[in-house]
Amino acid sequence: MAGAFTYDDTLSTTLSYLRFRIGDGVAAYRKFWDEELNEILSRVDNDIEQARSECFAILSQDPDRLVATKDATAGAFTLLALMNLYSRRAAEHGAS
Repeated sequence: MAGAFTYDDTLSTTLSYLRFRIGDGVAAYRKFWDEELNEILSRVDNDIEQARSECFAILSQDPDRLVATKDATAGAFTLLALMNLYSRRAAEHGAS
Protein backbone atom coordinates (compact mmCIF):
# COMPACT_ATOMS: atom_id res chain seq x y z
CA MET A 1 0.00 0.00 0.00
CA ALA A 2 1.49 3.29 -1.04
CA GLY A 3 0.12 6.51 0.28
CA ALA A 4 0.98 9.88 1.68
CA PHE A 5 3.05 10.75 4.71
CA THR A 6 2.59 14.16 6.26
CA TYR A 7 3.83 15.51 9.56
CA ASP A 8 3.67 19.07 10.83
CA ASP A 9 5.97 19.57 13.82
CA THR A 10 3.71 22.35 15.12
CA LEU A 11 1.21 19.53 15.79
CA SER A 12 -1.59 21.70 14.44
CA THR A 13 -3.52 18.78 12.97
CA THR A 14 -4.99 15.72 14.64
CA LEU A 15 -3.00 13.53 12.27
CA SER A 16 0.31 15.19 13.17
CA TYR A 17 -0.48 15.04 16.87
CA LEU A 18 -1.25 11.32 16.58
CA ARG A 19 2.02 10.78 14.70
CA PHE A 20 3.81 12.64 17.51
CA ARG A 21 2.12 10.49 20.18
CA ILE A 22 3.14 7.24 18.47
CA GLY A 23 6.65 8.38 17.52
CA ASP A 24 5.99 8.38 13.78
CA GLY A 25 7.25 11.80 12.74
CA VAL A 26 10.06 10.87 10.35
CA ALA A 27 9.10 9.87 6.81
CA ALA A 28 12.18 7.69 6.36
CA TYR A 29 11.06 5.51 9.29
CA ARG A 30 7.32 5.71 8.65
CA LYS A 31 5.12 3.26 10.53
CA PHE A 32 1.77 4.31 9.01
CA TRP A 33 0.49 6.05 5.91
CA ASP A 34 -1.79 9.09 6.36
CA GLU A 35 -4.70 7.11 4.96
CA GLU A 36 -4.30 4.41 7.61
CA LEU A 37 -4.11 6.88 10.48
CA ASN A 38 -7.06 8.85 9.17
CA GLU A 39 -9.11 5.65 9.05
CA ILE A 40 -8.12 4.75 12.61
CA LEU A 41 -9.00 8.27 13.78
CA SER A 42 -12.32 8.02 11.99
CA ARG A 43 -13.17 4.72 13.70
CA VAL A 44 -12.46 6.11 17.18
CA ASP A 45 -14.14 9.49 16.64
CA ASN A 46 -10.79 11.35 16.72
CA ASP A 47 -10.01 10.13 20.26
CA ILE A 48 -6.21 10.47 20.18
CA GLU A 49 -5.55 8.12 23.10
CA GLN A 50 -7.73 5.39 21.65
CA ALA A 51 -6.18 5.88 18.20
CA ARG A 52 -2.74 5.69 19.79
CA SER A 53 -3.67 2.40 21.46
CA GLU A 54 -5.00 1.01 18.19
CA CYS A 55 -1.73 1.94 16.47
CA PHE A 56 0.28 0.23 19.17
CA ALA A 57 -1.90 -2.87 18.87
CA ILE A 58 -1.23 -2.97 15.12
CA LEU A 59 2.50 -2.47 15.64
CA SER A 60 2.63 -5.24 18.25
CA GLN A 61 1.23 -7.71 15.72
CA ASP A 62 2.95 -6.65 12.51
CA PRO A 63 6.73 -7.18 12.45
CA ASP A 64 6.99 -5.89 8.87
CA ARG A 65 5.98 -2.42 10.05
CA LEU A 66 8.68 -2.48 12.69
CA VAL A 67 11.61 -3.16 10.40
CA ALA A 68 12.16 0.54 9.70
CA THR A 69 11.64 1.37 13.37
CA LYS A 70 14.25 -1.17 14.40
CA ASP A 71 16.68 0.31 11.89
CA ALA A 72 16.01 3.77 13.31
CA THR A 73 16.99 2.62 16.81
CA ALA A 74 20.38 1.40 15.53
CA GLY A 75 19.83 -2.06 16.93
CA ALA A 76 18.96 -0.87 20.43
CA PHE A 77 15.92 -3.15 20.44
CA THR A 78 15.26 -6.55 19.02
CA LEU A 79 12.17 -6.90 16.90
CA LEU A 80 10.53 -9.07 19.55
CA ALA A 81 11.26 -6.48 22.24
CA LEU A 82 9.62 -3.78 20.12
CA MET A 83 6.56 -5.94 19.52
CA ASN A 84 6.27 -6.62 23.26
CA LEU A 85 6.66 -2.92 24.03
CA TYR A 86 3.84 -1.96 21.66
CA SER A 87 1.68 -4.79 22.97
CA ARG A 88 2.02 -3.46 26.53
CA ARG A 89 1.26 0.08 25.38
CA ALA A 90 -1.84 -1.09 23.53
CA ALA A 91 -3.05 -3.02 26.57
CA GLU A 92 -2.77 0.11 28.73
CA HIS A 93 -5.81 1.51 26.94
CA GLY A 94 -7.60 -1.71 26.12
CA ALA A 95 -7.01 -1.68 22.37
CA SER A 96 -8.14 -4.71 20.44
